[in-house]
Amino acid sequence: MEKLLIDLSRLMKSGTPAERRIAKYLMEHLNELPFETAATLAEKLGLSPMTVGRFLRSLGYRQLSDIREHLRERVTASAAASPAESKEPRQTPLSGLMMQQIQAVQAVYDLAGQPVWKTALDAINESRNVFIASSAESFGLCRYFYMKLLECRERVHYLQSDGSTYIELMDEEPEDTLLILIDCGGNLPAIQRLAKIAASGGYKTVLITTRFYEWGPESADICLTIPLHQNSSDSMLQLVAMSEFMLQSLTHNNGSNRKQRVKRIGDLQRALHQG
Repeated sequence: MEKLLIDLSRLMKSGTPAERRIAKYLMEHLNELPFETAATLAEKLGLSPMTVGRFLRSLGYRQLSDIREHLRERVTASAAASPAESKEPRQTPLSGLMMQQIQAVQAVYDLAGQPVWKTALDAINESRNVFIASSAESFGLCRYFYMKLLECRERVHYLQSDGSTYIELMDEEPEDTLLILIDCGGNLPAIQRLAKIAASGGYKTVLITTRFYEWGPESADICLTIPLHQNSSDSMLQLVAMSEFMLQSLTHNNGSNRKQRVKRIGDLQRALHQG
């Protein structure tokens, strides 16, 4: 299920106009698929059945009924597991949290195998300046990501939500600058507006989110997203897992340069705390 959602999200960003329309419709109407056929879907979207068929094959399905069968198998498997699960000891809050963590890591692992993941890493590595902004500074993930990324490379900047530091972004040349937006709840409209400002100025943007918004693929050049199931509550776990995977990948790519930089940072910190 996670792979299907990731593939649909990717096509909403990088697909053809027809693919984006189909992907958007499927994302918003998964629960209605039992009542759809390729022909009815094509008619609703004003496309040919052949176009819908090519889209489905690009996802690894021969026809729309294959997606319905895939979803039905997942539901059946969950239902079949219920009697056996009832014999197991009752799930504790700790075991439930551990399961959420495992699922979050698995979802990010699947995303890391997608081409968009490498595109995001390349953009971070190749940009002369990297700016980071968050929709909720109180959560602390954005500042943690900033500090760890600063250990990997130079010229990393943290933008605070008061807007005054946003001016720093506009002082840099767009072709050498990357803006990373981390959506973790909070004041979402603020980073939506920042994304629009950056796009109008020609700055490349990467959006990291676990919520799906239509503005994301439209306003961000690169969108790393893991749409959650309805009523899911592990978005923060997935954000943490996504940031850790990315930092580890960037650290591995930088190799010896990072080791030298970490040593210099350590020497500086020790010197500042002496006495």
